[in-house]
Amino acid sequence: MGRPEKPLSPDGPPALLFAYWLRELRDDSGMSYKALVNRTGYGKTTLNDAMGGRKQPSRAVTMAIVAACGGDSRRWAAFWSEVRRALDPQAVGPVEIHPPPWDARPPARGGVHSEQCPPGCASTEPHGWYTASVLTQLTLDTPTPEAVERRVVVATCDGLARIPLAFSVPRHSADAAPRHGLDVSVRRGGRLAPGEQPYESFFRHELVLPAPLRAGERHEYVLRLRIPPKQPMAPHFVHVPLTRSERFGLRVRFDPARPPRAVWRLTGVPTAVIYQRTPGTALLRPDQDSCVTVDFDGMRVGYGYGLCWRDA
Repeated sequence: MGRPEKPLSPDGPPALLFAYWLRELRDDSGMSYKALVNRTGYGKTTLNDAMGGRKQPSRAVTMAIVAACGGDSRRWAAFWSEVRRALDPQAVGPVEIHPPPWDARPPARGGVHSEQCPPGCASTEPHGWYTASVLTQLTLDTPTPEAVERRVVVATCDGLARIPLAFSVPRHSADAAPRHGLDVSVRRGGRLAPGEQPYESFFRHELVLPAPLRAGERHEYVLRLRIPPKQPMAPHFVHVPLTRSERFGLRVRFDPARPPRAVWRLTGVPTAVIYQRTPGTALLRPDQDSCVTVDFDGMRVGYGYGLCWRDA
């Protein structure tokens, strides 16, 4: 197994900025380096260099990665050209760079919308919205566990401007540290309002949307959830819908150097069952990329759906 990637920051010179967003694109796709090598035809060293931040990769390598990860080829080509010009010592005048995310919504038109449902609203959905889908990529072969969640919500009345977010992060049995945390960030589709931690393992935030939604309008946003360094993660990842949630997809990439002893599916179980650590369904085996993928629909509010495993 190779060395872990050195973390990158978007606050840096153009080559570092470019590598940061190229790596974000790869992470969004859930694609391992092995799969990326097969898709692009380039070797791992070339791909590592492209996302290392020391120099800008060639246009050909960049566009191969973008195509493999399902990125926007037109915008990535423009971004590549802007960074190339910014790195050119012969360039004349200031260079404006437009990095991702590129999904900013225009200001709302037609007057001011209320954040609350109007009086007499016939909608039965809490908060004026429901969740159409949650697609989660959980990575366990990185220095700290990280989940990237792509969520799609549908507004059920006009003026929806904020969406409440809540996360439960139970302690691992081996975690005796005095502090217990979760790092949450928005990769696109809004911004986080200041959050709170009312209980040790419960975290509450609010997503502020780029612009108010109208009834029936869909909105996609992407979150990144990280367990703080040296904080062990409880051996499960479960979606417990507290409001209407139509679809949940989960892909867990385990560390190939330390594969789990057992993995099993949790489908519509009470919360207490999650902590029993006893397989109630057939065991699942990670694929050649050390991943296990499950999908759920028709979920019941208040019940758990996801994966549980026993550590190596």
